[in-house]
Amino acid sequence: MNPMTGQEDIKKIPYGLTDYKLVRRGNYYYLDKTQYIEKVEEFGRYLFFIRPRRFGKSSFLSLLETYYDIYYKDQLEELFSGTWIYTHPTPEQGQYLVLSFNFSQVDSSVDKLDISFSDYIRRAIVNFLGKYDSLLAKNPKMAYYCRAIEEDKSLAPADLLSNLMYLVAGSGYDLYVIIDEYDNFANTLLTTAGSASYIKITRGEGFLRSFFNVLKGGTTGTDAPIKRLFITGVSPITMDDVTSGFNIGEQISLLPEFNRMLGFTRQDVEELLDYYAAAGLVPSNHHHLLELIDFWYGNYLFSKHDGISMYNTDMVLYFIKNYLSLQGIPDDLIDRNVRIDYGKLRHLVVVDKDKTQLPTTNGNFSKLKQVLETGEILSDVVKGFPIEEVTDTTNFNSLLFYFGLLTINGSHLNKLRLVIPNESVKRLYYDYILEAYRETGAFSMNMRTYSELIEGMAFRGEWEPLLTYIINLMGETMALRDFITGEKSLQAFLNVYLGLSDLYLVHGEKELNMGYADLFMEPFVVRYPEVTHAYLIEIKYVPADKKVSRKKLNQLKKEAETQLNQYSLDKKFQKVLEKSTLTRLMVIFSGHQPLYLGKAG
Repeated sequence: MNPMTGQEDIKKIPYGLTDYKLVRRGNYYYLDKTQYIEKVEEFGRYLFFIRPRRFGKSSFLSLLETYYDIYYKDQLEELFSGTWIYTHPTPEQGQYLVLSFNFSQVDSSVDKLDISFSDYIRRAIVNFLGKYDSLLAKNPKMAYYCRAIEEDKSLAPADLLSNLMYLVAGSGYDLYVIIDEYDNFANTLLTTAGSASYIKITRGEGFLRSFFNVLKGGTTGTDAPIKRLFITGVSPITMDDVTSGFNIGEQISLLPEFNRMLGFTRQDVEELLDYYAAAGLVPSNHHHLLELIDFWYGNYLFSKHDGISMYNTDMVLYFIKNYLSLQGIPDDLIDRNVRIDYGKLRHLVVVDKDKTQLPTTNGNFSKLKQVLETGEILSDVVKGFPIEEVTDTTNFNSLLFYFGLLTINGSHLNKLRLVIPNESVKRLYYDYILEAYRETGAFSMNMRTYSELIEGMAFRGEWEPLLTYIINLMGETMALRDFITGEKSLQAFLNVYLGLSDLYLVHGEKELNMGYADLFMEPFVVRYPEVTHAYLIEIKYVPADKKVSRKKLNQLKKEAETQLNQYSLDKKFQKVLEKSTLTRLMVIFSGHQPLYLGKAG
């Protein structure tokens, strides 16, 4: 409440904030997720949960810590008033000593990792001891353990944790261990230093495996101090490697009751927009914003048994915060932090050689291309696998799913249908493909020339210069031939390069009038209303070893023109293009060489 006006202050957007207490005390907009506290509590004691980056994992763990921590036991009303759990408290509220780790704070540099991890674990445990000093004092060996933890620099992380287990076991209190981003530095190490360095810390006597062995020991036995454990990350690989599978508890990531535990539902987004519309900061008719948010940040589904899709928490808050600040659409619809996080996945598709040679793509690159070429993959999603098995097709598809690069969209023949969830992720695929082409020397273009040509296409209807530029470069680049193997490959390639500019939203296999257009370049009119030219492109392909007669060429042109005419009659499509001039184009290839580029009549 504002003391000057007597009116309630408009709630701030909690973008980038993960501390539950700060959000509640600082007048931030809070989406109530407290009903999941009871669900988690009832489901099991030792749980492992995976979600993509920037999806609200840290915020949820902060909620758990605040609710269960004995330190905040008497602050239930202050911190939870107005939430679901406030009127439905569980008997375990405020009953635990909470030991919390966030492994993203560990320096993943190869030469610093051992010391950094050890120092971080020591700091976290020392903070724990200081917080619960009076409660642990009854243990007669407290002074001994504290001195060892604080002063003995020779103690490995596993030894530090083991000493704490003994200390808590003799205190009469139960321990709740929370680990956020458990795989963060391991994934970064894998990216920067390779699998050998990664295996060194996760196998045998590796310090990370030893740490998890002690953690497991703290959950077993009559007097085991760890009564609850909740671990989050972005992939199951590291857990499989350090524990040979999460065999001390349950992996709950795919269960329908937890599909909506993180992220926003459509109703949540509508209520968020309604709140700021009531405050006069968002148009009362904000359907166009909802459509934009849906297209760029929505459509994640983590369980085939639920059916309610989710929106990425970070992306939605980023968009709304910037919209409120600018009173308009943000210049960049993809949060830079999201790009940086996903940029760490480069190792999935590129293999470095020595300094005298260009890097090469590995087998996974073709799988990424397949996603763009076909629009979907039919696959199972497995709960875990070791690093050596990541190139297995099902495992790699599962990894893309856990990272949020694929999501569930129904099923077919006992397989899940996995698709790219939204435009933001689609553009991350573009980044991977472009970077792989660039690093391997397969293809590159002058981006200044590209920008000038795409602007001519968008503002003046000058389509031929850009398409001719891209297609001619394709035909001239010998190294590209190994990457492009047919019509779908050509379609995906043009999709990527025509989508480099945010003047257009480029749709591959757009469903129009009972058919599927190869490419539809839709003007991004919400941000650029001055873009008045739209394009439908139909691609025809003939293998390079087959001769194309004039008759055959005319037949292909006629087929393309018939299809383009059919697509352009779609009523919804016509409504989208009420303010745009549509140009229908056909491109015919013989292998990598263009045979024809022109407008349909």
